[in-house]
Amino acid sequence: MTWNVHCSEGSDNERQRKIAELILKENVDFVQLNEYNQDSCSVVDSLLKAKYYYTEESRSHRKCGDIFYSKYAIFNSGRIDAPVKGETILAIKAIIVIGVDSVRIFGIHMASNQYNDGEEDHQVLEIDYRSAYNRYKEAQKLRCRQAEWTRTEMMKSIHPIIVMGDMNDFNKSKPLMILRSCGLKDSWWEGGNGYGATFHDGMMRLRIDHVLHSDKLKLQNIKVIDTNLSDHNPVVAGFCVNKR
Repeated sequence: MTWNVHCSEGSDNERQRKIAELILKENVDFVQLNEYNQDSCSVVDSLLKAKYYYTEESRSHRKCGDIFYSKYAIFNSGRIDAPVKGETILAIKAIIVIGVDSVRIFGIHMASNQYNDGEEDHQVLEIDYRSAYNRYKEAQKLRCRQAEWTRTEMMKSIHPIIVMGDMNDFNKSKPLMILRSCGLKDSWWEGGNGYGATFHDGMMRLRIDHVLHSDKLKLQNIKVIDTNLSDHNPVVAGFCVNKR
């Protein structure tokens, strides 16, 4: 599962409880949460850790970050660091071993289209469509660099790969095509039903959260769960190792 829970500065206890209950109900093996601050999300953290004993966390300067929760032990985990001074990428990597099979998982949160000097302004009151397009193109340039850095890490892996997270861009956009250039498949177009919108803001419905995978994994199922607990919907995908 991957889900931008929009808890960068915490959330009320009831919302945290409902977030945890939704995740626990799905009973997935591995969860990535974007925009999550473990320090101020003690309720959801305590509830999830009752089932998911293993974690790996990445933080940003905005006091939030991403976190992995896993039922299985995590190995060779850590952040992906930007090779360019002054730029960042919110990305973590980990290997999990299930039975005799190992899977390398990358969780990423690419730059927002409202990205500006490392801050995000969620209180945009007036829309200038030209400036909005310019923001999109500038942010996409950074997402392309972030995708390149992630691809460099992926190319080092000998294991089957899953790449998932809030990528803030569309299928077949430049950043997504960079990630897919090493043979990854888009799980939704492979097995999803309908458009599969993951982001909702008023009347806006976008599919910007993705799960990509290598040929060494076979997609079993994928779905988007409609919820108002965040401005994003969680994406849940199931895989088995392709033995052919």
